[in-house]
Amino acid sequence: MSCPHSHIEAALDRWSECHWHIHQMEANYHTPDLFRYSLNSFIRAAKEIPQILSIELQNHRAYQSDFKPLINSLHSNALLSVMHKKRDFIVHRGMLEVLSKGAVGTTEGRGIKISFPFPVAPYESTQEAYERFKEVCRKDKFIRSLAGPDCDSWPMIRREWKVPDFPDMELLELSVDAWRLVGEVISQIVVKLGGEKLDLSFSCRHEPEKVRTVKFSQEEFFKTVDGIEINA
Repeated sequence: MSCPHSHIEAALDRWSECHWHIHQMEANYHTPDLFRYSLNSFIRAAKEIPQILSIELQNHRAYQSDFKPLINSLHSNALLSVMHKKRDFIVHRGMLEVLSKGAVGTTEGRGIKISFPFPVAPYESTQEAYERFKEVCRKDKFIRSLAGPDCDSWPMIRREWKVPDFPDMELLELSVDAWRLVGEVISQIVVKLGGEKLDLSFSCRHEPEKVRTVKFSQEEFFKTVDGIEINA
């Protein structure tokens, strides 16, 4: 008896590729161009899976009755439909710029101590935004005292990527949900082929808040903004 996975090897491979692209989005979250390239690759790979499934299963005796309806459900899903139809807009800087969010503040221990909205342009890295924030603190001592670190905290920037069609969902979260939706259909197909359900937990995912937040050097901030050597 053949392995159930052998019937849809190419689709499973493309789904695994989507998984890898999500990790690339995590790794490049604070570098806009690389983040967009990874997002673009994820959407492209996810978009190809329904067609690959159809090609691999079209000669199976259960294609019309069991597999085709499952595959077609991917086309009708609102989340996947938006990501597919608006792919070129989603990865375009202008589209991301509308709902690109940022905040500056301080972190202490494992959590954020205080934060304030701070515009982070979609074309600039988080490091570049941080340099702007430090310049603001040099010129405005009130902002420095309000949003900058003290001797027990560290400066940080938190950013998010969003798209207008789903304003309440962060873009990386959106991609993971899309991966799970596709995976659920593939999993149902595998079960119908005699296999076990796929693992959709994405347990290797990094903690979302850690992905969105960058903590910077306390010592460097005091030296370059205040002219103070705190460890002298």
